[in-house]
Amino acid sequence: MNKRKSLSEKFIEFNTNKRLANVKKKVLLAVSGGIDSVVMCNLFHQAKFPFAIAHCNFQLRDKESDADAQFVKDLAKKYGVEFFVKKFDTKKYAEEKNISIQLAARELRYAWFEELRKEKEFNLLATAHHLNDNIETILFNLTKGTGVKGLRGIPVRNGNIIRPILFASREEIEQYQQEHKLEYREDSSNAEDKYTRNKIRHQIIPLLKEINPSLENTFAEKIELFTQLETMYEKQMKKSAAQLFLPRGNDIYIPILKLKKTQNASSILYEYLKHFDFNAAQVEDILAAVDAEAGKQFLSSSSRIIRDRRFFILTKLADKDSSIQFINEEEKEVKFKDFLLVISPTKADTKITADKNSAFLDKAKLEFPLILRPWKAGDYFYPFGMKLKKKKLKKFFTDEKIPLNEKENVYVLESNKKIVWVVGYRIDERFKITAGTKEVLRLQSKSL
Repeated sequence: MNKRKSLSEKFIEFNTNKRLANVKKKVLLAVSGGIDSVVMCNLFHQAKFPFAIAHCNFQLRDKESDADAQFVKDLAKKYGVEFFVKKFDTKKYAEEKNISIQLAARELRYAWFEELRKEKEFNLLATAHHLNDNIETILFNLTKGTGVKGLRGIPVRNGNIIRPILFASREEIEQYQQEHKLEYREDSSNAEDKYTRNKIRHQIIPLLKEINPSLENTFAEKIELFTQLETMYEKQMKKSAAQLFLPRGNDIYIPILKLKKTQNASSILYEYLKHFDFNAAQVEDILAAVDAEAGKQFLSSSSRIIRDRRFFILTKLADKDSSIQFINEEEKEVKFKDFLLVISPTKADTKITADKNSAFLDKAKLEFPLILRPWKAGDYFYPFGMKLKKKKLKKFFTDEKIPLNEKENVYVLESNKKIVWVVGYRIDERFKITAGTKEVLRLQSKSL
C-alpha cells in the first residue's frame, strides 16, 4: 500500500514541477497572520527555501490590525528572517479613488509588495492562495459571467507573483496547522457574509459538497484540464485574430466579408473586443449589423466601432475624440474645432463655384464614415488639376506659400485612408466630378 504524501512533500513536489520556489530563489512571502499564510511560512521553513516576510496593516480593524502586525513580526523573529511592515490609510485611499475597500486594499498591497521586491532584490513574491480560494474564484467568475480564462481561476504564477500552496485544500492546511501546533490570527471579517466571496464560502460550497463530497478533488482535476484548454483556446484565438483584425495606424479594421465567413465569430470578436471594454451583448449587436447600412456606431467606455461599407473600424476614444471627427453619410453638418462643415448632396448638373471653402465631390467615390482630422507629417494627396501627380502636404503648403501659423490649423477630410480634401485649399483629383458622376456631395467650411 502506498504511503500517503505529507503536505510538506506535496509542497516541494508542486513547487518543483511548476518551477516556483526552491532553495536558490529568494522569495518574499505576503503574510497576513491568518492560518493560510502561517502554514505557508512553515512549509518554506521546513523545505529550507530562503524567504522573508512582508505584512500590510490596512488599519481597518483598529487594535486588531495592530495585533496582527505584531504577531507577524514575532513570526518572522521565530524563523529568523527579515520582516517588513507598512501601514496604509485604506479608507482614505478608497474614498479618493472612489473604489471599494477590498479593491483599495488589493491595489495598495500589490503596489507595495512589488516596490519592496524590486528594492530588496527578491526573485519572487508568494501569496497564500490555496485550492479552496481557487474554487471560490471560479464560482465567482461563473456567477458574474466569464470567458474561458475565468474557468481556470487563480494562476499558479503571474509574472513575479507565485502561489506555492495553490494545490492544498483548506482541510489539508487546517490539519497541518493542528499537527504542527501553529498559532495564527483569525480575521473577524472572514465570518461576515456581506462579501460575495464569503457567501460562496459559507453558503454555496457547503451545498455543493452535499452533492459531491469530493468537491475539492474534482475541481483540482478540472482546473488542470481548464488550464490546458485555455492554452489551446488562446492559441487558436491569436491565430484567428491575426487574420481578422488588421491594424492601420492607430485603428483596427475588421473586414465584414471575412467576418461573415469566420467560424465562431462571436467568440473571436468577444475575446478581442473585451480588451476595448465591449461586452458580450454589444458583440452580438455588432454581428447583427454585418448586413446593415454604413454609418452605424457602437460605443464602449473607451472605444468606438463604426460600420463602414467594407469594414468595422475600431478606434480608441481617448486617442481620437479630441482631434478626429467621424462623419456619417446621413449627417448634414458637423461642428469641429473653430469651423462648421455643411454637407449637402446635390445633382450632377450643379454649378461648381471657385470657392476654396467649398468642395464638390463625386459621392460614389467616397466611403463612409469620412474622417476629419488635423494634417500630419507624411500626409500626401493628388491635388486637383495636377493629373494624378502625387504631392506631400508639406510641399503643397510651401508651393502655395501658406504661412506657418496657418499650416498649424489645416485639416484634411479622409475617405478610407485617402485624403479627399485639404479643407479650405484643394480637393484630391481622384474624387473630382466627371462626366459619369451621378450624384455630387457639396461640402462647405464656415468659420464659427
